[in-house]
Amino acid sequence: MISTTLKRAKTATFNFMKTAVILLVLLAAMLLSSQSALSAENTNSKIADLSTLTWKPLEGIPEGAEVAVLNGNPATGASEVAIRLPAGYLFPHHSHTSSEVLFWSEGEFTYIADDGSKQTLKPDSYLNLPSGTKHSVVCGEQPCLVYARYDKPFDLLLSPPPKNNQ
Repeated sequence: MISTTLKRAKTATFNFMKTAVILLVLLAAMLLSSQSALSAENTNSKIADLSTLTWKPLEGIPEGAEVAVLNGNPATGASEVAIRLPAGYLFPHHSHTSSEVLFWSEGEFTYIADDGSKQTLKPDSYLNLPSGTKHSVVCGEQPCLVYARYDKPFDLLLSPPPKNNQ
């Protein structure tokens, strides 16, 4: 009976130790992989000085709007860009396949929704527009600068302006 109890205790201790070793190995693997992910994230860090960016005309709309890529590749995937608009510029009514996040940092502007309703917004305004949201903007008396983030390749789907201009 003592022999059987000792065998069971040995087996239980062995199983416990085996489980503990497996858990330690898994924990170590998780820590190493998270450290690798953090290292990879740090190597992809970006710092941009707007005065040194390469600005290009935004194709397919009236002359004046310029864009500079901050991060990603707008042609193939998610991207972040800076957009400059001259004072008084009307950015035509449009939508995107991607959702669009905007942070307006310079210049007052008017946001025009698809129903024609208008909202005047000041610098430091944030907009989060779902995919397919038709809208246009008019830059005020000062030039405008906006940060934009797209979660899919960039497209600009022009549409007729709203019929109801409130």
